[in-house]
Amino acid sequence: MNTQWADWVAVGLAVALALTWLGFRLRRQWRKQKDLPPGSIGCDAGCENCPFSKNCTSQNPPD
Repeated sequence: MNTQWADWVAVGLAVALALTWLGFRLRRQWRKQKDLPPGSIGCDAGCENCPFSKNCTSQNPPD
């Protein structure tokens, strides 16, 4: 019995699930960035160890 089609369906479903998960994750991150107040930095770590630390202002002092 040839079940190669079942393998392709399983692979296709796995890829579709992974792409859906990735899409929702990217959308959530994008919405987080969009909802930040103006002038705030883009990470929760504060100014230290943040790739956006050049945008730190006095309203976001390091801990």
